Amino acid sequence: MLESRSFDILSPEFHANPFPTLDRMRADGATVRLKLPIIGRTWFAVTYDSCAALLKDDATFARDPGNAGSRTQARILGFLPRTIGLLALNMLGHDDPEHRRLRGLVDQAFQRRTIQAMKPMITEIADRLLDKLTGRTQVDLVAEFCRDLPLWVICAMLGLPEQDHDRFKNWLGRLKDTADIAAVIRAIPGVIRVVRYLRRVSRPGGGALPDGLTVALRDAKTDGQTLSEDELVSMIFLLFGAGQETTTHLISGGLYALLSQEGQLAQLRSNPSLMPTCVEECLRYVSPVQMTKPRFAVRDVVWQGRQFRRGDMLAGFLAAANCDPAKFENPHVFDIRRHPNPHLSFGTGVHFCLGFQLARAEAAIAFERILTRFPDICLNRDAQKMVWRKRLGIRALAQLPVKLVA
Repeated sequence: MLESRSFDILSPEFHANPFPTLDRMRADGATVRLKLPIIGRTWFAVTYDSCAALLKDDATFARDPGNAGSRTQARILGFLPRTIGLLALNMLGHDDPEHRRLRGLVDQAFQRRTIQAMKPMITEIADRLLDKLTGRTQVDLVAEFCRDLPLWVICAMLGLPEQDHDRFKNWLGRLKDTADIAAVIRAIPGVIRVVRYLRRVSRPGGGALPDGLTVALRDAKTDGQTLSEDELVSMIFLLFGAGQETTTHLISGGLYALLSQEGQLAQLRSNPSLMPTCVEECLRYVSPVQMTKPRFAVRDVVWQGRQFRRGDMLAGFLAAANCDPAKFENPHVFDIRRHPNPHLSFGTGVHFCLGFQLARAEAAIAFERILTRFPDICLNRDAQKMVWRKRLGIRALAQLPVKLVA
């Protein structure tokens, strides 16, 4: 199979302005092949239609590479510390029926809470964080608001004791450059500490609060089955990571988009009812999750005009799908009035993001509270000088320096 030409999807320069590269990728066809650090050679679905088709076609593409005849993942996990390896036991790495079993247990735990009921708690946390900024003129919102809000919210949802919340910032603080194998290795001790803590706190009497998701997941049953302790720890870690990391970059990237485009910000201020469509446009335009987890062809197949062999690895490039002009009018334009807005930022198919409503609520509350509390807020750096992290699959601002008062 012919190799596609090289595309930079890792550098800070790409993340600062991804649209030209994404346009060139789609010009190569519905799928392009890239060599990625750590992961290796991967085919990406880069048009809206091919990305959606990949995520919905569970008969042709499996999440578990073992179902496509590949033992590579099992061999890699065999070399990792068991504490790290068990993190692969969550639902994202499985196909049905195992995925359905695990997803059903998590859905059952989530059903005990409604996002509407959680909004006062999210608002209270946001205001508490913003209280600490009162009286200051300049702050980095990534460090002092955008990261902490989702962190405190997911810790509260999981029922983790409040005095332990700061531990997670310290333990996972080094996991920022996922394109650098050395950085990933340096982060492993922190991940191990988190896993050991979650194992301890999730046991009966371990400290998890009785009304939190941790206890709900531990007690959830489907057809008489419960999560094993390893599955429980892996699932909590997944919910923690998914509920904190991606929402951090949605909030920071969304605020950056609003503050750098005064016309859009003025529209939102004058018409707060635009908040729902504003959040959806931030999800599309920022695309904080750039790509999906890989899928594996379960058989030889001609798909999207190319021949794929059993075991070939494919992923959906959500960021490319979200700016496909075949689906979105003026896709490079940030338009908070955009409607309809059928972005794929939460994926589609059976692996559709479980926390989509929570992410929407957190972003809306974050935007509303900070714009209300600090009506003169503005960027404290030339937009061309903003620093983006070198990340694989995540679009992340390193900092968001702002002035809180004029």
